[in-house]
Amino acid sequence: MCGFVCLLLFVLTSVHSYHEANYTGRLTPECIDKYYRTFVKRTVPPRNYQYFHEVSQEDGEENGDEFSEIAYRIVGGKQITIEQAPYQVMYGKYCGGSLIAPDWVLTAAHCKEKEEFVYLGSTHRSETIPYRICAHFTHPRYNKTHHSHDYDYQLVLLEHPVPITKFTRPIAIGHTKDIKPGAVITISGWGHAVYKQRKMEDILRKVTVPIITTDKCMVAPHEMYHNITDRMFCAGYEDGDKDSCQGDSGGPAILNGRLAGLVSFGVGCGLKEFPGVYTNIPLMRKWIRSIVSLPL
Repeated sequence: MCGFVCLLLFVLTSVHSYHEANYTGRLTPECIDKYYRTFVKRTVPPRNYQYFHEVSQEDGEENGDEFSEIAYRIVGGKQITIEQAPYQVMYGKYCGGSLIAPDWVLTAAHCKEKEEFVYLGSTHRSETIPYRICAHFTHPRYNKTHHSHDYDYQLVLLEHPVPITKFTRPIAIGHTKDIKPGAVITISGWGHAVYKQRKMEDILRKVTVPIITTDKCMVAPHEMYHNITDRMFCAGYEDGDKDSCQGDSGGPAILNGRLAGLVSFGVGCGLKEFPGVYTNIPLMRKWIRSIVSLPL
């Protein structure tokens, strides 16, 4: 009688066949129960919690004076509390992520599948609470196109659900129509405040930057920008100054209180003519729903 092991192999085989990708998982009773519920029974648990945008109002001050506050940036910028971004996750020790359901986290594929824990629930990185990862689900087309950061999506299933509090709350996925030039996104994370500094920040920070046109992004003087795809959008200022940095990869880009993108790549941090590039999350709603079995 093979029990848990056979069940897990069956579920992983089913997932492999359905999504044409190799996924990795842990052999614990809690994880196997989640695999069975999600991929065999395909049950959708009722949502008994509120998303971030449902319990908070748009911060008018945040959108009112950002353009005149040059010092306000993750790279050397403003500190916030976790209550202002309770969806914020640290994936492993060097990437960010977003809590999209009590037991699901969305991060970047380029952050790899090697991590065993996500951390969240505190303003201070050193005081965040670890949650063990059951399985990693990287988009099957990641690293299979002409751009190394195309389809830069990874879903992470947690062994135990995160309790919903003012410090930990899922964020809803945004709308494709809202991602347009001129719209202002908010980026947060514990990433480096100075490019290539020796360690990440301990206190959570955030920055707001405007989305720019794809045409403008593609003329940036580096080959990485020359093949921007529909799964990406760019944001930043012409003179730099404000940006995400190392350690923010996979972290959330928020628009209208919902998740619009994840930090994907850039050249340096806050450099002139080098905007940040973000994965387009609303565009992948169908794929995300096919994995997590949630209405989103």
